[in-house]
Amino acid sequence: MISNLAARGIQLQTLNQYATLGLQRDRLRNAGFTSAQGAADIDFIWEKWIGEEEKERVGGLEMLDEIEEWRLLARHYCVAWGWRGGEDAGEGGSEFEAWRGLKEEQNEAA
Repeated sequence: MISNLAARGIQLQTLNQYATLGLQRDRLRNAGFTSAQGAADIDFIWEKWIGEEEKERVGGLEMLDEIEEWRLLARHYCVAWGWRGGEDAGEGGSEFEAWRGLKEEQNEAA
């Protein structure tokens, strides 16, 4: 994957430094996002967060011929989230409650 991207002139500057979901969480924690942090790869988000109706709609767009190719690609990107303050800091935190309930990926693949 890395060599494929490099051949296209794309370099992911922090790929090696934050190569796992655990390292992404640590990055957020070290940056001061101590109230909460989480991470999930795009494949996990597709499987766990997206409803069947939306998957069917997107499937009809014929975006990719090979679903396995999409899944392989999607496992190389993640969404990481975190916040400072909120409920843990005594500020109410209601704006972050939805993020607390998100299913978070536990494995370390990024």
